[in-house]
Amino acid sequence: MKFLFAVMALASTSSLLASHLPVKAELTGRIVDAQYDIPLEYATVSVYQDEALITGASTDSLGVFSMSLSRGSYQLKFEYIGYTTLDTLIDLGSDLDLGDVLLSSSAVDLDGVTITAERSRMILKLDKQIFDVGADIVSQGGSANEVLDNVPMVNVSPEGIVSLRGDASVKVLINGKPSALADNNALQGIPASNIERVEIMTNPSAKYEASGSAGIINIILKQATKETWGGQVSATVGVPTETRLAANFNRTKGNLTFFGNAGIRYSNYFSVGSAERISQLPSGLQVLNEDLDQARNDRAGNAFIGIDFRPRERTTLSASYSYYHQTDDDLSDVDYRFGDEAGVLDREWTQSYDYLQPGHYNQVELTWAEDFKKEGSKLLVLFQNDFWSRDQKELTIMTERFPSMTEAFQLRTSNLESSSDFLLQGDYEQKLGSRAKLEAGIRGEMRIISSDYHAEQNLDGQFKTYRDLQNMVDYYERIAAAYVQYAYEHDKWGLQVGLRSEYTNIKVEEAQDGIEPIQKSYNWIFPSTTISYKFSDKLNGSIGYSKRIQRPHFRQLNPFGGIENPNEIRFGNPDLDPSFRDLVEVKLLYRDDKLTLSPFFSAHYIDGFYDTQVLQDSGGLVTYFPINLEQERILVGGLIVTYEPWSGWQLTGELSGAEFRQTGFYEGVDFGNSFRNYNAELGLRGKLPKDIRMQVNFYYYGSQRYLQSFRDPYYGINAGLSRKFLEDRLQISLNVRNLFELAVYRGGATLPTFTNEYARRWQGQRISLTAAWDFGQDSRVRRARRSIR
Repeated sequence: MKFLFAVMALASTSSLLASHLPVKAELTGRIVDAQYDIPLEYATVSVYQDEALITGASTDSLGVFSMSLSRGSYQLKFEYIGYTTLDTLIDLGSDLDLGDVLLSSSAVDLDGVTITAERSRMILKLDKQIFDVGADIVSQGGSANEVLDNVPMVNVSPEGIVSLRGDASVKVLINGKPSALADNNALQGIPASNIERVEIMTNPSAKYEASGSAGIINIILKQATKETWGGQVSATVGVPTETRLAANFNRTKGNLTFFGNAGIRYSNYFSVGSAERISQLPSGLQVLNEDLDQARNDRAGNAFIGIDFRPRERTTLSASYSYYHQTDDDLSDVDYRFGDEAGVLDREWTQSYDYLQPGHYNQVELTWAEDFKKEGSKLLVLFQNDFWSRDQKELTIMTERFPSMTEAFQLRTSNLESSSDFLLQGDYEQKLGSRAKLEAGIRGEMRIISSDYHAEQNLDGQFKTYRDLQNMVDYYERIAAAYVQYAYEHDKWGLQVGLRSEYTNIKVEEAQDGIEPIQKSYNWIFPSTTISYKFSDKLNGSIGYSKRIQRPHFRQLNPFGGIENPNEIRFGNPDLDPSFRDLVEVKLLYRDDKLTLSPFFSAHYIDGFYDTQVLQDSGGLVTYFPINLEQERILVGGLIVTYEPWSGWQLTGELSGAEFRQTGFYEGVDFGNSFRNYNAELGLRGKLPKDIRMQVNFYYYGSQRYLQSFRDPYYGINAGLSRKFLEDRLQISLNVRNLFELAVYRGGATLPTFTNEYARRWQGQRISLTAAWDFGQDSRVRRARRSIR
């Protein structure tokens, strides 16, 4: 009866207009960064009717929003902190998908009205930190090393080794893919002008390769912009000598896009240092004092060219080739004074050290990207070949100055290294409904590294092998991987679970007689899980777990690696095993109009972690040898903050503290140890009169004290000024690195038989001036006018 009555009631009102019924329609879309094409999580959509706020929604981690509205006309307002607000009118007569809504954080010109918003130098998200290179003044005119050195909690050592929160077991990717430059500490081959942003992931998901136990640093290079042409040329001069020329371009015509860049660099660096070693030798107490004066010269050139071909609307085929060459030419004078505990001079030597290393790096890359007709279905297939070579030569002439004046000895070394790395991988992504996503992929990688090393000493006019330091080493590495990952977003909570399997086979062959090849194979499962929850529009949190691996670098495996100081030699360990890390991380993210806070806590458990064994023989020679130890536990807590006290000014910073505890024995020595470490980075940037932008960065890295070696705190300041001219097409930047020459590296080693302390200023204060000119069409106007497409 109830059903019949309802049918009769509906029939009696059939003459009424349908608009009188509260019929609902679904409004959906995705809010993304107009420049980077990345989703903006927790962006807001406000719905107005007759100037009254009706309802609103916020986006999920994929930038997606959805809401039900009665059919009618509405005004929509899209907002995200640090971005220009976008308003538009819609007529909602049925379900409507707005597609991608593009928000811009840069100044745009809309029909004669200028809207200016200061770009955020650092964007915080629950799963990553995004560092905007374009908004960073200090990095301009430099290389990828300078860019990373300005990212909070990322440090690049003078040797080019990248570390994250003091941990060097980090994986550096270029556009989400491995690179020979990153794997060989040669990131100075990438000009800062070619970098768009840097992403920091401390707890990567199973989608990414498991290598890099401390996390992943992903350098995103600038991409060609569709439907336009243009580029940039820049020139840099500096004191000490710093000369750089760089250019990049892109051109789209029909279904083809051409893009490329090139640059040259000529730089001089000056370094000074000192050291004191006190040794208890069988002959008695020996005190060795060292003073170093070094001049380094780098000559480099890079070139990159690529093409995108779109045979169909949803298909893109890409090919690219990149080349980088650098010659390091270093000259050092070192004074060695040997004495006793009373300060009586026993002998004095002066070393003339000449180091020369030309290196060539190449990369060929082919990709196929397909967006299938089924919504949210994507496929990416990648082939990559990296191949490089470098020829390292050293010449040491040691002159005795006391008690007599004569040549003590001559040493020379040569080390020819080369590598070829092949990578093939496929990644598939499928959207499941409006809230879920499934990802899966496979990957295969093969690497071959060869090294031919020989050290010789001049004896009676003939060079003969020194201390039996010669060998030929071939290193083979094969990795096969597969992963699957599922993500689901609800109104307030999200879940991402993944599983990755990686099979690794390695082989180390030495040409010396009697040394058997070292072969190892292992297959490990790497799970990852992240649960996020939205407490309110301003507060979100997440907890995650992942397992990762750190494979030893070739420089740790190669038995020999050069003799810069005849009083100490660093060896490699071909039998070094990988280390494995279990990580649990908790994050909170609070964001309002002016303040963003992200406190975090993480616990790391590292099995087979790396340390260094330090030994001294009866003649005083010190050797360093990498080893595996049982376990290292690291507890880290900290706070990341961005604050805009007033319009045009922004303060960024990160404070962290960590407790380290190591356990393990090696050759009967207990390496058990514990210490605490504190780090801080603060940055201030803003607008001065006359449209001048300024930036100052201060960093402090606390001490680390292992059982046999230690590093003291070091700190420094980088600063810059910048101004734009000629309708923002010309930008002039003045940068100062190591302001007041505060950055000095101090450390050493401590054993029962000796103590060694050193201090090294790798470079003094550097001042550089950069002019960058943008040419071609202005893409900012186009992006603003096509904000909804």
